[in-house]
Amino acid sequence: MAANPLVQRLGLQELLKREAEKAPPATPIDETSSLSALASHVRAAWGRNKLAKMKIDLKLLDCLRARRGLYSPAALAAMQSAGGGMNIVFSDLTETKCRAASAWIREIVLPVGEQPWGVDHAPIPELPMSLKQGIVQKALAGAQQVMAQAAQAGAQMSKDEFRQTAIALGDKLRDEAEQAMLDAAKKRATRMERQIAQRLVEGSYECAMDEFVEDFVTYPAAILKGPIYKRKPELSWGEGWKPKVSNNPHQSWERVSAFDAYPAPNARDCQKGDFIERIRFRRDELWDLKGMPDWKDEQIDSALLDYSNGHLEGWLWTEAERQRLEQETLYMWLSPPGVIDALSYWGGVPGWKLLSWGVRAGPEGDLDPTKDYECNVVVCGRYILYAAINPDPLQRRPYWKACYDSIPGAFWGRSIPDLASTSQKMCNGIACAMADNFSMASGPMVWVHADRFADGEDTQSIYPWRLWQLKSDPSQGVNPGIGFFQADDRSATLMQAYEKWEIKADDATGIPRYTYGNERAGGSADTATGLSMLMNNAAKGLRRAISNIDLNVIQPTIEQCFIHEMLYNPDQSIKGDCIIVPRGAAAILIKESAQQRRTQFLQMVLASPTLTQLLGPQHILNLTREVATSMELDPDVIPTDDEFKDLQEQQAQQQQAQIQGQMQAQQAQEEAIAQREQQRENARIVGDIVNTAVKNSLGKEPVTPGKAVATAKQTQNTATQAASAIGVPQGQPQQQPQPQPA
Repeated sequence: MAANPLVQRLGLQELLKREAEKAPPATPIDETSSLSALASHVRAAWGRNKLAKMKIDLKLLDCLRARRGLYSPAALAAMQSAGGGMNIVFSDLTETKCRAASAWIREIVLPVGEQPWGVDHAPIPELPMSLKQGIVQKALAGAQQVMAQAAQAGAQMSKDEFRQTAIALGDKLRDEAEQAMLDAAKKRATRMERQIAQRLVEGSYECAMDEFVEDFVTYPAAILKGPIYKRKPELSWGEGWKPKVSNNPHQSWERVSAFDAYPAPNARDCQKGDFIERIRFRRDELWDLKGMPDWKDEQIDSALLDYSNGHLEGWLWTEAERQRLEQETLYMWLSPPGVIDALSYWGGVPGWKLLSWGVRAGPEGDLDPTKDYECNVVVCGRYILYAAINPDPLQRRPYWKACYDSIPGAFWGRSIPDLASTSQKMCNGIACAMADNFSMASGPMVWVHADRFADGEDTQSIYPWRLWQLKSDPSQGVNPGIGFFQADDRSATLMQAYEKWEIKADDATGIPRYTYGNERAGGSADTATGLSMLMNNAAKGLRRAISNIDLNVIQPTIEQCFIHEMLYNPDQSIKGDCIIVPRGAAAILIKESAQQRRTQFLQMVLASPTLTQLLGPQHILNLTREVATSMELDPDVIPTDDEFKDLQEQQAQQQQAQIQGQMQAQQAQEEAIAQREQQRENARIVGDIVNTAVKNSLGKEPVTPGKAVATAKQTQNTATQAASAIGVPQGQPQQQPQPQPA
């Protein structure tokens, strides 16, 4: 056998000489060697999670292609090689469904002027121990006072009676204290809700939710991250209106792309197993992390120096296709200049690996080397930028996942492109066939005898009024040499099949065409009542998807924001025992119908005097305020409860003063009438007395002038005496009877 020239042959002496050589000195361990244990833990998890996600990456690319209306390179090559047609068309069925669902969901989870969550107080407020002790002492003091009063009255109170009295007083005081605590809890919950709403505005929560909804209808899972602390430039005005820019950390929320999320194999959500996010830092974003708690400034500086031209953390075979579909850039296998990739790891880490990095203590004290701790580690190349134990009291990670159609026990669910994939493929095939049929049937086809053309005649072009030159061929008889025929138009049949599969897509996705304004609904949708019933039935399917966002994203996100406020906000007036209530699928989805029912109920109440009297003005005022709020009117024009109480008190006082004035006026009028009646009665009595006296004085004698004067004087004296007898004041003139002539 010939010797291989590429193989080096050594003799015995050369082998002995090589064995006798001393081993080279060990390379000194650099300053980053102590990080290898913690970094290798993250690298191992990254390899496992990336391998488990390979099939999911293919599905993510298919979903994104369906939204963009593009075929995969393999499918496009197969269609071109098959030669079945010359037109390649991609129907926009999936894009239409996703766009309609996105608009519908945005209207629910991002309502204008409202919020899809609320902060309510606990149903049973917990009384502080000091308040409980005060209630007991006050109840005992009240019972002792009752016993002392009974002793003064001569009664003897037994121990059982004293105990029952103390218990009764204690129950009453407890009810009063719980009511006071309930009222205070309502005010604290209202303040906390306003504070959280302010945090959400500052942290760009609405923008993050807008991007989350787009992922929710496109990918098998959508992920929202937050609250996390990031620096955000803020502008303020100092003395003399000089601008001041601060770069302080604030709570923030952001959407995490499904391509950048790597859950652990067999994980159900982001809270179980090792979860890794692939982060793409810009240089300014990475520099802003300096000075933040638990971020290592020296490691950040080293990463910025070593990766000045960018850094790619783990080559991904789907990255180029993803960039092309997201219209980010053309094929680029490396990260753009200035973009530094990093891995954010969330999961359990043994204590000895944390101790090797420098983490000495956690929430429970010193670390146990054999115990696993829930940690967050950020690795960038050979540098560990951040490593700390999860500060959340419940050890929850700031990642929240929801699926349009969730699969129990699985992390990834089914999106609208998944549900509409069969209909999309059929519509694509029918659309391509229809385009081919249109082109084939758009004009006549020609057959010719090529051997009968004149020399130099062009046989590859045809146009109107062309003159064909042929050679005579007696053997062909009457054969003209050129013929025309028309292809059949199959567009009507193909369009019927296309519409059938469009309806199949409506059933598969739960998003009918009439929900986004398609006028070809027909049937029950031709009437307003029928369309309302169909919309309500269609909302049942969407309500399930919205409930996934409520329970898995909105509620835990706001709960974590609430916990941050309870832990770090110095304002004690907003803190209390509160619960977060999501209102997306439960209330906002039926907002329009609920508004109509409130308006109808208010009209029914106002039209019935009996109901108006039974409900009372307070309940009618509250109902009016709710109707104004649901109609997006300003509820401040309606008096509040306190203002209504003050107004009622003022009206009661005015009404009481008016009644008293009316009573006084009526009493004065009655006194005046009685006085006039008394005067009339007195005048009548005096007149009777005078008439009697005159008759007695005159008798039957003839009346002379002297006699008349004497009689008049006597009558006047008699009238004065009669007036004095019946109590008429002397100074008042009395109506005297005129003497009658004889």
